[in-house]
Amino acid sequence: MSSTAIVISFFIEVMIQAFTNVFSVEQIKQAQELYTSLSAEQRLWLSGYLSGLNQSGALLDGVAVNGNGASVLGGNGSEVVGVVEEVQLTILYGTHTGNSKLLAQKASDLAQSNGAKVSMVSMDEYKSRKLKEEQNLLVIVSTHGEGDPPASAEDFYSYIFGKKAPKSGSLNYAVIGLGDSSYAKFCQTGRDIYDQLKKLGANNVHDFVELDVDFKDNIGTVLPSVVSNFTKSVVQPQVQEVVKDLGAIDSDQWVEVEVLDKVLLNGRGSKKETYHIELDIEDAGLVYKPGDALEVVSFNSPSLVREILKNLDINEDEQVEIAGVTKTIEQALITDYELTVVTNPVIKKYAEIAKNKDLDALIADNEKLQEYIYGADFLDLITHYPAQLDAASLIGFLRKLPARLYSISSSYEYNPDEVHITVGAVRYELNDRKHHGVCSGFLADQINPGETVNVRIKNNDGFRLPEDKQAKVIMVGPGTGIAPFRSFLQEREVTEAEGGNWLFFGDQHFETDFLYQTELLQFRSEGLLTQLDVAFSRDQKEKVYVQDRMKEHGAQVYDWLKQGAYFYLCGDMNKMAKDVKKELVNIIEAHGKMTKKDAAAYLKEVRAEGRFQEDVY
Repeated sequence: MSSTAIVISFFIEVMIQAFTNVFSVEQIKQAQELYTSLSAEQRLWLSGYLSGLNQSGALLDGVAVNGNGASVLGGNGSEVVGVVEEVQLTILYGTHTGNSKLLAQKASDLAQSNGAKVSMVSMDEYKSRKLKEEQNLLVIVSTHGEGDPPASAEDFYSYIFGKKAPKSGSLNYAVIGLGDSSYAKFCQTGRDIYDQLKKLGANNVHDFVELDVDFKDNIGTVLPSVVSNFTKSVVQPQVQEVVKDLGAIDSDQWVEVEVLDKVLLNGRGSKKETYHIELDIEDAGLVYKPGDALEVVSFNSPSLVREILKNLDINEDEQVEIAGVTKTIEQALITDYELTVVTNPVIKKYAEIAKNKDLDALIADNEKLQEYIYGADFLDLITHYPAQLDAASLIGFLRKLPARLYSISSSYEYNPDEVHITVGAVRYELNDRKHHGVCSGFLADQINPGETVNVRIKNNDGFRLPEDKQAKVIMVGPGTGIAPFRSFLQEREVTEAEGGNWLFFGDQHFETDFLYQTELLQFRSEGLLTQLDVAFSRDQKEKVYVQDRMKEHGAQVYDWLKQGAYFYLCGDMNKMAKDVKKELVNIIEAHGKMTKKDAAAYLKEVRAEGRFQEDVY
């Protein structure tokens, strides 16, 4: 007898044992004959068909079966047990802002409701050597900036690309990547992991999934599709309830709050435009912690929208329908769609309509494409590569306008009636035209004290003050990176934390760009700020940055780390953050008398202890 026949025979015996108390021998025989005649794809389609009949009450109505397998509900609410063998599924998530964790929890709920036994683990807590023992693995991971893994995913990422990575021929896996398509390397971390696991011999049970900033609109379809490839069982009514709730990722609803004050922090003559904005949250029900961010809903500039519609020869009053709501195309573009950023998916969808050879050639050269879309807005695109569009087709490929995140620059304990943010207005010249950031421009130009904005709190559990009030704190935050550290200092004052506080701050000019100068100097005079070191890069011939100040005080920085200090970094990820981390390793190497490798390992241990945290963007 062949191995296939043996497996089929064993399967038939199990079926008979499980169902003889419910179905007649003749019914079971018929089911066996049908099942063994079907391909894997046909069996999957049949399971879905039976599920549909069951949910309508046309089949298995009122049946209750007890035995081994996945427990589900029948059409009238009675229990029905499938013959699916319990699946062991590991869900690994790597996150920066928390979205991957939330998505992993939803996937876990769905898989468990579908009969699987689930282990959900953060990548920074996962023992990578267990990978060779896994049979089913779902990875949900975000991409940080231009293709980098989030801090929590770095070890796992390095492991699977290293020499110790195991051959994984028995592993079934799927990967869901989260990212922002405005970045060139959209979902790159997820794609790298997907490709590498395949190279290691693992079996992909689902194609790689990319989710953009509007991922909540798609997960109700994506998660059941991915999870069902592991559970191999039918999504039944109580699982449908889980699916129905998949869109409810955020626990807090949007809250309309009043702008109390808006103050320009830069002095006259500065090349920068940074605003301190205070919002009234008294009776709003919002509570936050130092390190959290504020999501702000913004709108596009009406003048930009009018220019786009004029260019496309679309009437501003033409009606369109969005999620069941009818709006004018002008209003829809102001409130609902991304216009100040051109993403790779948008430009490629536009090219399909434009049918422009020059645009097709641009898209074919990825390096030139990324150079073109950097800083470009949608008006640039339609000006350089004209196309005939109507209102409906226009909104059909534009990306939804996402809310923007700003680090909170106040302490709730210090002032529970307000929340403050520090906003750097993004303005620049490109293609002989002024451009601006959508939310920073909205807050700078369209919103004034007395008006309202919609906001909600975005928790950031990976950027928290130490619980130990005796612990020392080192903060590095140039430019608007100062925001969370203003919150930290207020919190440390109101909670009477006794550990030392050391701030490194940098910007362009002392006279015009020393953000929160009066407050910081007051904190220092009161003793709350143990040490304040500043770097103003353009005040001397040779540029000086925060990492240069760190180097000057290297021995003391290392001494604080040895004493258990927590090190925090906030600001630009592309240049500043990398330079600061590089210098920190140099400091550990020099003053700890270590090799470069040992110094990097030391910093890795500090991070693992939760004493190195970053909030970079």
